[in-house]
Amino acid sequence: MSSCIEAPETPALVAMRGDNAFDHWLLTCGQNPWEPLSPDAAKPYGFIWHSWLRFLAPGDGGDPHAWAHATPQQVLAFINHGPQSPKHTKPSDITRRRYWRVLDRVYDHAVLHRWAASNPAQGITAQDMPPSEDPKGAVLSARMWRALERQIPQPDDLISCRDRAVLMLLMELGLTPEEVRLLELGHLRWSEQEQAPRTIVALQIEGERDKQSRTLPISAKLDAALRHWLQARAGYHAMQGQPALFCTRKAPQLSNHTLLHLVTKTLKQAAAASRLDEPARMGPQVLRNTVLVQWLDAGCSVQEVLERAGMKSPNALQHLRAYIAEDIALN
Repeated sequence: MSSCIEAPETPALVAMRGDNAFDHWLLTCGQNPWEPLSPDAAKPYGFIWHSWLRFLAPGDGGDPHAWAHATPQQVLAFINHGPQSPKHTKPSDITRRRYWRVLDRVYDHAVLHRWAASNPAQGITAQDMPPSEDPKGAVLSARMWRALERQIPQPDDLISCRDRAVLMLLMELGLTPEEVRLLELGHLRWSEQEQAPRTIVALQIEGERDKQSRTLPISAKLDAALRHWLQARAGYHAMQGQPALFCTRKAPQLSNHTLLHLVTKTLKQAAAASRLDEPARMGPQVLRNTVLVQWLDAGCSVQEVLERAGMKSPNALQHLRAYIAEDIALN
C-alpha cells in the first residue's frame, strides 16, 4: 500500500479572450467607488493592452488566447520596443514602466480569475525590470501648483470630503504618505474654547525617526476641510470605532496606492483643465518637495524647515539643491 498522498488537482484554466479579459478588468476598476477609472482615463491602458495582443498574435487570424500563455521574454521584448516606438528605438524608462504596469495589473486580475496560470510581467529579472519613477528630487512649477489648488474638489460627498482634506494636508504641511496614512483621530488638537463650534488648531504627527514627532499648527482652510471630513466620516458606519483619521470603503486605513492614485489623478486633471503639460513626476513626494522649497523661498530658515518636515539633518534637503537659492546654505 503506497504511503504517498496524491496532490490535489490544480483547477483548469478558464479560456478567455485577451480583449474580454481587459474589458472585465476595466469594468472592475470602474466600479471602485474610491478610485474609479473612467473610460477616458483608461484609453492609454487600452491602447497598450491591445498593442500587446497584436504583438503576441499579429494579423486578423491570430490566436485570441495567446496572451494567457505569454512569457516574461515576450513581455521584455514588448516593453523594450513598444507600440509608440516606430523608429525601433528603445522607449524611455518612464514609458517602459507604464507599458509594464498595464500588463502587470491586467495579468494580476487574470490570474485571480483563473484566465492565466501566472503573471509574466512578474517574471522579468530585477536587472531588466523598468525602474520605478523616482520623485525624490522633483517639484511642481508655480503654474502647476496653482492649477492643482484650483482642482481640489469641493466637499460634496464622502469621497470628495476625504480627498479634499488629504490633498490640503499634503499641500499645506508637506507630510509624507506614511504620516498621512497613520494619522488618527487622537492626533487632532482642538481649540480650548467651551462654546461651539470648536476648531482644529494643530495636528500631532507621530513617528519613529528622530525629530519626526512634532506638532504642526494648521490654517483655517485646512481646519474647515478636516471638519467637513469628520462630519462625513461620522455618517459612514464602517468607520465607527476605528482610530484612523482617513479610510477607504475597503479598508479602515488609507494605502500608499490610494494616496498615489489620488495625487496623480488630481494632477492630471489640473494639467488638462489649465492646458499644461503633465508633470514628469507625480505623487505625494512631489507635493512634499514643493512645499519644502516654498517654505525656503518664503524666508524660512533651514532649521525651521527641518523642524516642520520632521527631518534631522540638512542633508535631507540635498535632493532639492537645484531648486533652492544659491545663498541658502544646507550645511
